[in-house]
Amino acid sequence: MQNRILILLFTLLGVLPLLHAQSEKDSIQATELDIIDVIGQKKASLSDFTGASSLSASNTSIEMQRHKSIADFLAQHTPYPVRQNGNGMMTTLSLRGTSASHTQVIWNEITISPLTMGQTDYSILPTYFFDKIDVYPGGESAIFGGGAIGGAVTLSSGADNPTPARLTIDAGLGSFGKKSAGLRSHIGNKKAQNETALFFNQCDNDFPFSYRGEGMRQKNASYFNYGILNQTNIRINQWNTLGGDVWFTKYNRDIQPMMQNNDDPSKYEEISDQSTKVVLHHEFDKNAWHLRNKAAWINDREEYKGDLIATHDISFHSNLRHKIYGTRFHTPPLIEIGGDIHYIRPEVYAYKEGTEERRGSIFLLSQIKPIKRLTLRGNVRKEFVTDMTIPLSFSFGTETPAVIGEHVQWTLGGNLAKNTKTPTLNDRYWGEMGNKDLESETSFNLEFKSETKASFRRYNIIIAATLYRNDVDNWIMWLPRGTIWKPINVDNVLARGVEWGITQEFSIAKTTHSLRYLFNHSFTEIKKGFSNMRPFIGHQMPLLPQNTFAGTWTTKFKHADVSLSGHYTGERTTSDIFDILEGYFLLDLAAEYDIIIKSKRRRDHTLTPTVQINNLLDKEYQNIPFRGMPGRNISFNIRWSF
Repeated sequence: MQNRILILLFTLLGVLPLLHAQSEKDSIQATELDIIDVIGQKKASLSDFTGASSLSASNTSIEMQRHKSIADFLAQHTPYPVRQNGNGMMTTLSLRGTSASHTQVIWNEITISPLTMGQTDYSILPTYFFDKIDVYPGGESAIFGGGAIGGAVTLSSGADNPTPARLTIDAGLGSFGKKSAGLRSHIGNKKAQNETALFFNQCDNDFPFSYRGEGMRQKNASYFNYGILNQTNIRINQWNTLGGDVWFTKYNRDIQPMMQNNDDPSKYEEISDQSTKVVLHHEFDKNAWHLRNKAAWINDREEYKGDLIATHDISFHSNLRHKIYGTRFHTPPLIEIGGDIHYIRPEVYAYKEGTEERRGSIFLLSQIKPIKRLTLRGNVRKEFVTDMTIPLSFSFGTETPAVIGEHVQWTLGGNLAKNTKTPTLNDRYWGEMGNKDLESETSFNLEFKSETKASFRRYNIIIAATLYRNDVDNWIMWLPRGTIWKPINVDNVLARGVEWGITQEFSIAKTTHSLRYLFNHSFTEIKKGFSNMRPFIGHQMPLLPQNTFAGTWTTKFKHADVSLSGHYTGERTTSDIFDILEGYFLLDLAAEYDIIIKSKRRRDHTLTPTVQINNLLDKEYQNIPFRGMPGRNISFNIRWSF
């Protein structure tokens, strides 16, 4: 009941600007809101061909959380289940009722989801590296590649702005022994640009919690991570650009024990993750043609109890985009063809020696606007995997404005997609005999969406709703088979639900505001499956809440930014259908202020102190069973840019 009251109060705050806008309708003057600054031209991306309504991080939210991981951003700003195995521990994301392995993570158009488990650990992805974070819910394997049954998270970074040289230095302190530092530099001109980001984070993570009425302090949960990302672009001539990116991160951490094992050193464990990514890329852009070529080497390594789990992925990617002029369509049709090839060599202690795999895909993406009020999209992809046959992936979507008025526009749209997911390397090769009899997962995704945009001088609002249904065949689950665990194909799983979001932008006096409320109701049930899962047939899958909510209010006043974020995770079952894990609502507050330091000889400097209060209401909660989470905690950060 308390959680529902808090969500209701948070939502009602959004009604106030609407009333204010109505009361001042006749007295205010037109003004142009400036919520997010965008610099440079939009880069060509595969996401240009999706009709999904993406959740995009604003510049303000990224800057406020530079010293945190992507996991923290997702937990605060998305209405989807974020599963945390403890504070700073392994964190996964489930989109629209699917599993964590059904979401692809893509960095600058290259998939970086781990090939072994298939589940991305967002706690080891530093926000410090990225300039743009987008979440695309909805099955789009034809666009983002196999595995995107639930959707995709795209991360963008790069040295592609011929802006003046700049340097940013960050340092921070926080509760429970948290320390952070970082440096971002940009040097460039019209011919060449180089951008470098370095970061370091450390935390004792000894927060207090209670277990069965007894107060405790968390043990064996410290972590330490650091990394560097260097990106270089060189413009060879008017049409050709060459570049290279190098990414290295290291994450060492103790594995937070379950509450009942907190004082038992025999249960303490640690794990080490390391990732190296090297990418060489070439772009040709002339008139209606745009060619992108990339060669990449990705090496992920994890050491646990002296055992090594590592992969080498060598790949080549090529995309050719063309805008077809000379047609009678309202706008020139846009098509893109491309493909990729991968050679994968794992180093995993539990695999048969000499294991290797080859993968590849070819695709065709298209977007056509035959008349002013109709947009059509058609995409198809075929994947190839060693000793497997992968079905064809496709998607077809449409959008049409049902109402176009002076201040209001109402758009309707829909999407039909067939998606696929190749079994992970662990699924196929774990154990002496392997599991090559597994079939690829397939799904049919159907969604219908409505979006209304209204603009009244100082007030803009977007109301969006999506109904979706995702029918997954051959869903892969690891289940006990005698004394060992093995992956099997569950016959059929059905995920269906509704999303509803409201985004508002408005100004009051000298302040500008941005509000976003996002609701998600998702019901995922096993329709037919293995006997071990029989109790869940017709019921919600374990550890997946039916209801989640996220809301953010950001206010700007001169050089100050204040952000209030709320996130609700509903109740869910554990592995026992009768064991209910209580839902919870978290509230976070962040504020920063730019201090401009004038300089006569050089450009102005900016000093930006930031304070964040997480779990403002000091809520005691468990994200997954018997893993302690911190109560109210504070962090301070200072950023110097010049």
